[in-house]
Amino acid sequence: MPNGVSCAFFAGKNLIYGQKEGNVFKEGIAAAQTARTVDSAAKAGVIKAPLEITGKAAKLACKIVYPLIIMSGIYNTVKADDKVKTGAAQAGGIASMYAFEQTAERGLNSICKKISESGCVKNNKAARAALYVAKGAAFVAASLAGYNFGSKAAGGVVDAVRNKKSDNLIKKEFTETVLDKNQENAMKETEEDTFASFKL
Repeated sequence: MPNGVSCAFFAGKNLIYGQKEGNVFKEGIAAAQTARTVDSAAKAGVIKAPLEITGKAAKLACKIVYPLIIMSGIYNTVKADDKVKTGAAQAGGIASMYAFEQTAERGLNSICKKISESGCVKNNKAARAALYVAKGAAFVAASLAGYNFGSKAAGGVVDAVRNKKSDNLIKKEFTETVLDKNQENAMKETEEDTFASFKL
């Protein structure tokens, strides 16, 4: 699960862009990520809050955050002028983001566990805090990189398909123009031959 640092970042990011774009689903994501942030802070003793309540809220947030992300993507697609490319970019971005996040989470958990068990970190409160922040920042970086990679790749595929269709259309129009011109020339030659035969 993402830690409080990454959840706080995503909460702020989605709240800002949700209000800017009028995207209620991003505002919902912000609310879910805020619940996870509060739970993480309560467990860490940063704030005083009933863990039973914050824990239940965080579990609910975990269940709804990805559906909200998908709904946000659908919303962006509906609102876009180029719905095909936007839809592909949103789908590719979300799928790639999820894959990057899952991979990053497994890797970071393993690495951070080994580091936290070392003597220089285990008995050092400041070092543990720094590791916690670094883990959250690394997860954010992986998530953003995954979305950017997937959205650009999917959008590029749409552009490539469109360019291919455009090239084929141009070739078809050129071929038809050449054939029409050849047919026109052939008809003129036939008319000239017919006229010449009458003169003979």
